[in-house]
Amino acid sequence: MRAKVFYTTSILFFLFITTGLFSCRPLQDLGRVNYADVYKPVQSFLVLHSSILHYNNDSSVLVLEIPNNQNGFLYDTVHFSIKFLLFETMSSLSAFDSLKTQINCSTKTGYYHLEIPFHFKMKSTSFMYLYVNENSSLKHFETFFRIEKQDSSPGFIYPVRENTNEKYILPYANRNQTFRINNSFGTDTFRVWYYNYQFQLATPTFFNSVLTKFPERVDTVFVFTSTETFHLPKNGLYVFHSSTNADLSFSLLCVDESFPFITAPAQMAKPLRYISKNEEYDYFFQKNIKERVDSFWIDKSGSTDHAKDMIRRYYNRVQFANEFFTSYQEGWQTDKGLIYIIFGPPDEVYFDADAEWWGYRSRGNRNAVRYKFIESENPFGVKSYSLIRNSNYFDSWNRQGYAWRHGLAD
Repeated sequence: MRAKVFYTTSILFFLFITTGLFSCRPLQDLGRVNYADVYKPVQSFLVLHSSILHYNNDSSVLVLEIPNNQNGFLYDTVHFSIKFLLFETMSSLSAFDSLKTQINCSTKTGYYHLEIPFHFKMKSTSFMYLYVNENSSLKHFETFFRIEKQDSSPGFIYPVRENTNEKYILPYANRNQTFRINNSFGTDTFRVWYYNYQFQLATPTFFNSVLTKFPERVDTVFVFTSTETFHLPKNGLYVFHSSTNADLSFSLLCVDESFPFITAPAQMAKPLRYISKNEEYDYFFQKNIKERVDSFWIDKSGSTDHAKDMIRRYYNRVQFANEFFTSYQEGWQTDKGLIYIIFGPPDEVYFDADAEWWGYRSRGNRNAVRYKFIESENPFGVKSYSLIRNSNYFDSWNRQGYAWRHGLAD
């Protein structure tokens, strides 16, 4: 009898969860939904990469890539429940299209790769609300997309993994990865522009906005066809252009094999630019980088044990920034990376039609503050964001810098 009651209760619980998932929808416009969970790598939240690729005038595909090293994935085969809603505007209270599905997925590659095709007619701009749930662990993910799709698309090009034919959606890759290009023109020739360029590091929040400098010349140009595979021979930025249609391109940043993880002393030293003085930063790279970085943290923290805790928190944020904010430069170097590393995951994340807002509530010795990121233009076809800087951020920046340099940062 007890077993029967338990079995019945389990079934009802599963139905409750499933019904809750598939009946969920924004009860208010998309701009009023707090998406802060996306940036909080904690036990109940699902970490994933997502992108939308367009095939032609009315067909698209939602691509999800989910690391399988997240605690709570209990079985070899994982069950994902997925729902999205499409809206004409952010303030629309009713969706013009929707999809819900469940996918069983297994992997031997370190990640789960899901591709969900859907029909999407040409519109200049639309918006997607996406909810993903992993049914065994109940980890979930909720986010928002702005979808750009022109009225007359010239076609598509995007990289796919050579061995699996999976669509590749990450903005970075390492030299060991091999790709080919999928395109809508049959056999095509691609020109690849290689830039070995050190982009400027994100500046403090209170600085006057500085115009981003882009390289004035290409370091190397090479050509290959759609029938060939390719890899990235050395670190730097690669921009791929279709010879059939000059408006079609994509970019990949070639990074160290360990990326986004921090494994080398120099990788530990460079992100300290945000909390170190000029003479301290120069000192790291003279010799014995590892010893000097360790000494920096012990000096600021006051003890070896506290230093270990500070190091763990700081470089976990660097790693997260690398994985999710990389564009044409490594994630820790970007404006979003700067804010995430120094202030941590935001308490509030809101979107409007052309911006993303991060809010930090008052806690400890830090006052409440909001940051606005706008999508910025670049010549590489990569989505990137710039922080709207303001002199009023001076106090909050100094307080948090002081906290990191005195072992007080949360």
